Amino acid sequence: MRTDIVSLIRLPRAVAKWPLVIFAILLLPLLSACSDKIVGAVDRGDLPAVESLLAQGASVDARNRAGDPLLGVAIRKGHLDIVRVLIEHGPNVNLAGELGISPLMLATSGGYDDLARELIAMGADVNARDSFGDTAMLILPQADRADIVNLLLEHGASVNVHNRNGQTPLMIASYLGHIDSARMLINAGADVNAIASNGQSALIRAAKQGHEALVELLLASGADPTVREHDGDTAADFARAQKHDALAERLRSVSSSYNAARGG
Repeated sequence: MRTDIVSLIRLPRAVAKWPLVIFAILLLPLLSACSDKIVGAVDRGDLPAVESLLAQGASVDARNRAGDPLLGVAIRKGHLDIVRVLIEHGPNVNLAGELGISPLMLATSGGYDDLARELIAMGADVNARDSFGDTAMLILPQADRADIVNLLLEHGASVNVHNRNGQTPLMIASYLGHIDSARMLINAGADVNAIASNGQSALIRAAKQGHEALVELLLASGADPTVREHDGDTAADFARAQKHDALAERLRSVSSSYNAARGG
């Protein structure tokens, strides 16, 4: 009997919560609809729609069907006005897309230094990795942006980090011909003789592309010109194969001197 009385006492309290439960059930589809709409608005660069939908309760961390968060989509599309609005609503700046690409990676690779600085101030992880093992330091912009490299280094980015293929930031910069970035990496302690999974060094990658100034920088910084990749080719061999004849001869001469100095 006592149990029945206690149940009767508790019943009104439970009933009193029903309106809240019902409200939540009714609200969920509305919020879901807002999130679906805001994904499309961000994708097409519709700033007024984005602002309106956020005001209606759309999640600032909503994702598209590919799994990419709104902030990442806006940065990739170059919709910087929308990026600004999203940031004002406090997104998770470390929320990565399906391939693990973070907003910071997109900002640095896109050359958006001010945005990258703001994301870092908001807690973006400078050493976060995507599904290929790349960090922001390994996804460099097409232009030589030593200022972005410096920004990442100042905030704790690893100078000798390597991805699943064993490539380091210096190898990437050497391949792209980014001499200012390469110089900054070397000054920060980059290993000039690190070897990737395929046996290639930064010097081999620079020589293959015919980047003469970068080759000279690497040699002056202690790069070994006699290193052979897995097929047995040296930097001089790669330069010759790509018809960079003067560079190939320079590397052959340096290699001879290098071997002589080692007593080889």
